[in-house]
Amino acid sequence: MRFKLQIGLTMIELLVVLAIMGILAAIAAPSFLSLINSTQQNSTMTLLINDLNRARGEAIKRNQRMLVCQRTTDTSCGGGNNWQNGWLVCTDSDEDGTCDAATTSAPNPIVDRTAINSSLTLILAGSNALVRYNPDGTQGTGNAVTLTLDGTWTGHTAVVAHIAGTGSISKTP
Repeated sequence: MRFKLQIGLTMIELLVVLAIMGILAAIAAPSFLSLINSTQQNSTMTLLINDLNRARGEAIKRNQRMLVCQRTTDTSCGGGNNWQNGWLVCTDSDEDGTCDAATTSAPNPIVDRTAINSSLTLILAGSNALVRYNPDGTQGTGNAVTLTLDGTWTGHTAVVAHIAGTGSISKTP
């Protein structure tokens, strides 16, 4: 008696495997999307804190005031508290609260960050619409400033950068 060896899958077996994969993908997709959003939020906050630290370091190194402000164009600061369009780090040697004009030997701004992801909001709270670092590394007027990076997805947690009057930066959570 001869036996016929069957190789491969039947159509029904293939459909069952595809159905199981579809169900598992549907269960995993919301968690994966939340992971992507929170990673973007953490990356944006890390970038912001790095730029704040750079502005503080540049103020000390250059012995002149540095600004971190809401970006309205590639070279100018806005006066609002919504930093959704990004931010600038620039010199303010005349201390008028605006970015100095760029020269060939001193480009300005030194950092130009474009708009953040649309699923995020970045709001500055404090008495000023910008963060100023003095040549001694202190923050502007001496008042504390907070930048809150919030998400628009379900289950998000706001991340807050606190800039003390001394210039030190902390993050919660």
